[in-house]
Amino acid sequence: MSSSNEHKKYDVILVAGEGKSSYKVYHQNKAFLTLQGKCVILYVIQALQQVKSIGDIYIVGLKDKLEQVLHSSRIDREFPKRIHVVEQKANLYENVWQTFLQSQQVEDTNTAPHRDKSVLIVPCDAPLITPHEIEYFISNADMNRYDHVLGLVSREKLRHFYPQEGKPGIKMAYLHINEDSFRINNLHLVKPLRIENREYIQKMYQYRYQRNFKNLVLFSLSVFGKDKTKHYKNYIGLQLCLFFGGLGLEFMVNYFRKFNPKKELEETISTIMNTRFSALEVPFPGAALDIDNAKDYEAMKILFEEWQKFLRTTPLTKVEKYSETFFPSRKVARTSSMNL
Repeated sequence: MSSSNEHKKYDVILVAGEGKSSYKVYHQNKAFLTLQGKCVILYVIQALQQVKSIGDIYIVGLKDKLEQVLHSSRIDREFPKRIHVVEQKANLYENVWQTFLQSQQVEDTNTAPHRDKSVLIVPCDAPLITPHEIEYFISNADMNRYDHVLGLVSREKLRHFYPQEGKPGIKMAYLHINEDSFRINNLHLVKPLRIENREYIQKMYQYRYQRNFKNLVLFSLSVFGKDKTKHYKNYIGLQLCLFFGGLGLEFMVNYFRKFNPKKELEETISTIMNTRFSALEVPFPGAALDIDNAKDYEAMKILFEEWQKFLRTTPLTKVEKYSETFFPSRKVARTSSMNL
């Protein structure tokens, strides 16, 4: 595909807020954990500053603390990207929504010129994110056909970072679908005004670590209703794969993953959110290596420099082969061709 995003610039919402649903490490906002004497969020900012397709950067969180970190780090807030700091709201959904409205300087959400405005949403706790993977994601997200594109990374791309030979590492939970097992890489290119059922976003975020069966049922009822059989099939299939994957029962995962072809899942999400959703596989794993817990953080502290070096070199030698395989002459996008 000749990407529709080649000459566009997208503003970024860098999410660094904290609240009841946000997970802390050592009782601290993950944005302010340190690696090699530098706050985690600073690595993300520096990667974003090097991406040609990015316009302004809006950081939403505890404003005073963020201002202090930016000031002490002496990051230039005007060049190469303008950096804005926005005070956090009540939850993740409001943080993104209100920051988007502020970036557009609008209050009326029905304003036609802004309905097709896209922004890139990025997490604060992925210090190994790289400029080339962000550029790749933006360049290959088809925003003419979709309103929300989410990045995925295959399990194979993340095996290098597993615990091995006496060394610590990070082993993640995966989204097991018919085509492969993927980790969500937390990159979202989205048109906020084109997602009609935006109110579900906070609910899904709030229940993302939920394992209580009763609460899972109540959550699914509140989102899917009582008569969406296909949605329940998808949801139950994903939950069973997650459960059996945690037990190491790969043969059970392989059985239940057949309940969830990628295209069908995209259609289900599109229906639930009343939008046009697609998932894009990205060949770079940096953004998926977020700090979920204290164990991940301790592994990151030990291996951060080694992993940084690996991500800076190894992927760059493979990307041309990957692009040639899946994007010959850049005419074909790796997003599904669903008709909504």
